[in-house]
Amino acid sequence: MTVLDVILIGAVLAIDAFAITLANCTTYKNCIKGKKGFVLPITFAIFQGVMPLLGYFVGLLINLASNGFIEKISGYITFAIFFILATKIIVDNVKKLVCKCEEEDTACACPENAKLTIGILLLQGLATSIDAFAVGLTFITTTFSVYIAVLIIALITFVLVLLALFAGKYLGKIFGKYAEWVGAVILLALAIKALIGAI
Repeated sequence: MTVLDVILIGAVLAIDAFAITLANCTTYKNCIKGKKGFVLPITFAIFQGVMPLLGYFVGLLINLASNGFIEKISGYITFAIFFILATKIIVDNVKKLVCKCEEEDTACACPENAKLTIGILLLQGLATSIDAFAVGLTFITTTFSVYIAVLIIALITFVLVLLALFAGKYLGKIFGKYAEWVGAVILLALAIKALIGAI
């Protein structure tokens, strides 16, 4: 795994947090003004940094318990995880296209007095970092420093969420449709690279 791989992985993992921040800017626009807004990039960055580290340690334990078997098939595991994550993004996007929720649909409208609580933010952080945990499992055989990798991932998440926070709904209108598709393509490319390396 190279620095470029880690940067690409970090960008892909941050896409969910990026998208949720754009949604938060619209839904909870009265609750994330000023300094309060900085809670979002900090929270998402912490989750995106901690979860792959947890995944890495779980992967080490599983590898130890299996007498190194996981390490032998790590290339195929990496391929499977990245392929599944990419497929998940594609399926979710197709569902959004099929079941598109129009803004004027009152059933989908958010109340004007909606509040972004700490509980909601923590749940968002956890939900957007589950993929990061899975990616952490693939770190057990890399020669690249895991600690530097998670630091890079957390930093990229912080920057992208901060960008989404400042740009708000305008950036969402420009890039919102395409960000997740680009992420799926990157994950598929990394999956193919891992498979080729394992064969």
